[in-house]
Amino acid sequence: MRLQYLPINLPTGNSVGTSLVELANLISSRDIDSVLNLNNITRSHDIGKSLLDFYKTLNIDSCDNVTYQEKGSILNTLTSDSDVFETAALLNETEWKFLKLTGSFYGMLKIPETVRLLSVVGVLGNKDHVKKDIYNKSFMMLNDEKTYDHKIDPSIFNSYDGKRGSQILTSTPTNNPMQWFKLPWGKISLYSSLSGKSMDFPVYPDGLKDGVQANYETMSDILYQYEPWQVYHSSGPRSNTFSFKMHRDMWSGNHLDGKCNELIRFCEANCYPDYKGASVQTSTVTLYLVGKPYITGVMTSVDVSWDSDSPIGQDGFYLVCQLDLTITEVASEPLSYNTVMNKGLIS
Repeated sequence: MRLQYLPINLPTGNSVGTSLVELANLISSRDIDSVLNLNNITRSHDIGKSLLDFYKTLNIDSCDNVTYQEKGSILNTLTSDSDVFETAALLNETEWKFLKLTGSFYGMLKIPETVRLLSVVGVLGNKDHVKKDIYNKSFMMLNDEKTYDHKIDPSIFNSYDGKRGSQILTSTPTNNPMQWFKLPWGKISLYSSLSGKSMDFPVYPDGLKDGVQANYETMSDILYQYEPWQVYHSSGPRSNTFSFKMHRDMWSGNHLDGKCNELIRFCEANCYPDYKGASVQTSTVTLYLVGKPYITGVMTSVDVSWDSDSPIGQDGFYLVCQLDLTITEVASEPLSYNTVMNKGLIS
């Protein structure tokens, strides 16, 4: 199985490593677990820390150095990618230990060729075979104890550099093509009291239609009245439907990242309770517009429509959908004439 090698950030000092969310922006969500298993790391929020924890179990300092014969055997398995071959050829002794024990380079994840990555990612594995003269010179130096001390001189790669500039993932990836669009990230979000978390929408709702109503009962059996008396019964509740038309590429530019599906399932989940033994817990949701709560209540309907005129993605499914949410208000404070009069524009 041919492998690619994806560099990630490891935590240092007060900084955190590459997160699961950042990794999911580059790898399809359905492939993440298989990639983590291949690299012997556990699924966590901080993937960089999980990889570092795995390294600590190896006890590198107590391992013997890799012999030049072992190095030659490993290099022979890497000749299909010149950038991988060059990276391995120039490793120091400690880095060779990591390569021998893990089958990967320090600070990099092994990615099977079958897993699709964004083409802009600086992953090792360029599919350019090592040139014959580079291969011959490398092994001549590796086997030469007197002149080269079993070391490969970096100068042989000067005329042919197969390595692409590695792009280490950061908390603000620059390889996302959607960064050039003014998407309202952080401005439109849905909060769930059941999970205690919120998720952002990449678009504004398709217009807003709001309204309140007052409910009165009539007393029509009173004699000698021109019209029946109106007796106040209740006001509301508000019940609004919000429509979001979205494209699955809007999150990372890669519609295989599963982000659109995560948002849809998050909304649908809030239509169901959570069972804790004999108790049944239901969710209250809040839709935030520009950081301000627009409505708080219960999710009564979630409808997803896939556009028949939509282009088809690489997974054979539609790319454009419309997500309709219906929320019936559960007021967070007693509503009266004065409280409603004092509400802001977005409330």
